[in-house]
Parts: sequence; structure tokens; C-alpha cells
Amino acid sequence: MRNVLGIFLFALLLSACSNAKQESADVNVNENVVADASTKLAVEGMVCSMGCVAAIEDKLNSTLGVAGASVSYEGGFAEIDFDSKLVSEEELIAAIGSIGDHTYSAKPFSNETQELEEVVELAETIETIVK
Repeated sequence: MRNVLGIFLFALLLSACSNAKQESADVNVNENVVADASTKLAVEGMVCSMGCVAAIEDKLNSTLGVAGASVSYEGGFAEIDFDSKLVSEEELIAAIGSIGDHTYSAKPFSNETQELEEVVELAETIETIVK
């Protein structure tokens, strides 16, 4: 039963990545946007370094007012340069949340966010060792 559950979860994660990638846009509507602001957002819900990152980057880069966006799967964050007259940080957070079936969520990145992620990662490592 445990193996079946594991296989199911693995298949679910793979489909989430491929679905996210399929929904991504290939259009950059912001070629002439001049950034006057930047933000770093903590992103939750990423399960792979390819499809998830590409889906989020594509969504952000196709959002009106975004001059450029890059996503770090390992770091769990997105860095975005944008024109604050055209788009707000709240709209960027909403754009990430609108991908797929609301697969991802975002919030302003802080040192507390990074520390919490490190604690969770350490707890998962300890749990793995104990098993």
C-alpha cells in the first residue's frame, strides 16, 4: 500500500510540472519596460526545477509591467524587476497564485522566511535519518 501511495504521489508531482509548463506563455509583452522597482518573493508549491520554474518565469515575464523575472527552485524564491506604475507587488503575487489550479503561492521574501525554510529542511533531514 505504501508503494502504491508513493507511486501515486510521484505521478501527481510529475503531472503538476508538465501541466504547469504547458500553461506557460511564450510571449514577452514587456520588451520596452523600464524597471523602477524590484522585489524578491518567497514561492511555495514548486516540486521540480524545470517545469515549475519555467511556468512561474513565463507567467511573470508575460505580466504587463515586468521587465524581467528569474526563479530559483533551490532557494524557493522569485526575483522580479518591474515598473511600479504598471504593476504592484500584490499583482505579482496574484499572478504567481493564478498559475494552473493555484499550484503556487507567493509572499514577500524576508530573512524570517529563509530561516523558516532552513528549519523545515533541517527537520526533514533529521526525520529521514531517524527512519
